[in-house]
Amino acid sequence: MKQIYLTASLLFLGASVFAQGNIKLMPLSGKVCNPMEITLDIKGSSFNPVSYLWSTGETTSTITIGTSGTYTLTVTGHHGNSPVWTTYTKTRTYNVLPVPQINALTNVWVCKGDTVRLQATAGYDTIIWNNGFIGSVFERQMNGVGTPGVPALDTVNVSYTAVVTGVCSAESDGVVLRGIRKPNGVGAFYNGRMNLSTTDSIPAGLVLEYMAPVAYEMRFEEIGNPGNIIKYTTAPGTRKVSASILEQGKSYTVTTSPVINNVTYCPGAPSTIGLASGLRLSHGFNENEEGMKTFRVYDLNGRLLLEKQAEQFDGKWLENFTPQTLIVHKTGITTEVSKIQIIR
Repeated sequence: MKQIYLTASLLFLGASVFAQGNIKLMPLSGKVCNPMEITLDIKGSSFNPVSYLWSTGETTSTITIGTSGTYTLTVTGHHGNSPVWTTYTKTRTYNVLPVPQINALTNVWVCKGDTVRLQATAGYDTIIWNNGFIGSVFERQMNGVGTPGVPALDTVNVSYTAVVTGVCSAESDGVVLRGIRKPNGVGAFYNGRMNLSTTDSIPAGLVLEYMAPVAYEMRFEEIGNPGNIIKYTTAPGTRKVSASILEQGKSYTVTTSPVINNVTYCPGAPSTIGLASGLRLSHGFNENEEGMKTFRVYDLNGRLLLEKQAEQFDGKWLENFTPQTLIVHKTGITTEVSKIQIIR
């Protein structure tokens, strides 16, 4: 914390008519900064100080105080070349103001477009903020306005100078204000699609840049049953979540929020997605036959699409196939041929 002191130095202006009232403790104001120097001021006399003793026990000509109270200086010296030493006692009461600090009336990190309000420490005559604003309460709307096409982080460092008029000034520590930008929706490719499968990865709403990799909280609210809400938080820097956390055959409203320093901010624009129903396969295989079998899947044009060896046919093999009718050959102890219709 920096201080600027507006104090008078010791003046020795030569011999003149001396009056005890010419010796004063400075500053004269009872209200001072924290910390603050107080010193002895001698005007218009030939008095030469030789020793000092403060009520704090210090023996220097100047002391620094940080606590309100009454301070006394006993100074001993002589006039001109006089061999007679004289002792004077000077007392003054000081109200030491609190160290300037910033009191946040709102969060200092807010959603883009919201307003941050800060308050200065009371008691000083004038508060001058580092952007030139004068007043005890500072307000700023975090608009994030920057160069077109360039990400605007809208990060501002704010501090202020507190002034006791004609006496001193002290500067507060700074505080960082930030406007958190809201993520976009899941993107045009995903928004509105109702035929996603559990193998798809759904992107979080993206922003161009934050100051560091952030996590995203994705909130899926079932459209047909608003009380059914699924939340998922990605790892920092990860922007996708597997659709396998959702239920097939249901549609959801998706909103995404950045998570910074374990605090969730500013949900972005909502998007709508839906998952296709699970596969329903119509076939006529003899499922009682034991042993390993070979399954070959053909389309209606006779092209081989898939070949698997297994004891039973598994519908998950066809999850990524579009709705259609397929021909399946099962070869084991016996050979069977069946039509399978993929329905979603």
